[in-house]
Amino acid sequence: MSFDWNSIAIGVGMTAVAHPFTYTKVLVQLGHEPLPPIMRRNIFFRKQLQYPTVFEYMKHIQRRDGYAGLYRGLMPRILANVTTSLSYTYVSHTLKPKEDKDSCSSEEEPNFSEVCTKTSQEMMARCAAVIISQPLHVIAIRTMAQFVGHEEIYNNIYSSVVEIYHEEGILGFFAGLAPRLASEVISIWLCSVLAYAVNTYILTDTSELKDLRQYTTMAVGYLIQTIVYPLSITSTVMATNGARIQAGCPPFVPKYENWVACLRDLKKSGTSGRGSSMLFRKAVGHVVAASSVTPVPAPTFS
Repeated sequence: MSFDWNSIAIGVGMTAVAHPFTYTKVLVQLGHEPLPPIMRRNIFFRKQLQYPTVFEYMKHIQRRDGYAGLYRGLMPRILANVTTSLSYTYVSHTLKPKEDKDSCSSEEEPNFSEVCTKTSQEMMARCAAVIISQPLHVIAIRTMAQFVGHEEIYNNIYSSVVEIYHEEGILGFFAGLAPRLASEVISIWLCSVLAYAVNTYILTDTSELKDLRQYTTMAVGYLIQTIVYPLSITSTVMATNGARIQAGCPPFVPKYENWVACLRDLKKSGTSGRGSSMLFRKAVGHVVAASSVTPVPAPTFS
């Protein structure tokens, strides 16, 4: 077995480039909205109270912490992603039968039993990778969450490990793991089963649309991500919940007994989808006086 270091290096580069967007998304998922909402048109050109876009949010971070501040939490996130890639490659290679490693790929459509077997292997590999990388993932989330309360507790990997172990013990390194695993398991199985059903019963060999089979997994995967997205927010919130930072303590966020209570609270408040859109961000549950709302002129068309 050999690791694809070129792919890992490309992944590290892409992680670094996209980090300001990920950083902003994490803050939005945590519920931190430092900029007031404004009245503007949504994607359907209807007036709606919305929070500023991700680009305006990033400008706010840059004004407060400088350009370097946009990369808060980058190092633990890179380490988490590399750990995930290495763990996934190792476990998936270990689980794959020897005959599958030596045989060439077949162009025949797999039957349902083969789909279930491969999906089970994929699930175990991805879940193992998530579990192994979770401590670094928690450190990355908490490092970024320090923006909310201006703390300097999670300054580096060593100080973060000491802080988490001292305050929460071993279990603190796996905060938010359960909803993250649930998201992985649900998305893997739904994507595999739905893609198999579409390719088998809709895009059949005799169908004129059979060439669309190559896009089935991608399209189904996008749909499934919208379904499991609330679990992503729950995992982010629980990764900081109870930590010795403002983003993890009342009154910023309630102290949840477990991740199910957190998910229910997000559903009840209508905020289980925050961060899913970074351009048209509806201000859910934000009460503001009409005089304090900044209107944005409607677009004109010639």
